[in-house]
Amino acid sequence: MTDNGFLSQLKVFISRYKYWIVFVLFLLIILVASDNSMVKRVVQKREIHELQEQLRRSTEQKHQNELMINDLNNDSLVIDRIAREKYIMHREDEDLFIENER
Repeated sequence: MTDNGFLSQLKVFISRYKYWIVFVLFLLIILVASDNSMVKRVVQKREIHELQEQLRRSTEQKHQNELMINDLNNDSLVIDRIAREKYIMHREDEDLFIENER
């Protein structure tokens, strides 16, 4: 007998709030379940922003590399400076002292 009471209460609830139930289901489908859901759009916008930032950094690095190549092609002292700074190289008649950075 409780099953009939529950079913009748459920029918009354559904008939009373059918438009709200359909509206909530529609919102759930739009916000979460569909292929073009709002959640997916937010995630995709975040990914687009991260990719644009990565592209900006890559473009900046490319510009710096082009400047370095230009300097290397035009000035032999730049090659000497880079060899000393980056690769810890020295001339035969020089002593080399290395300091550890902390």
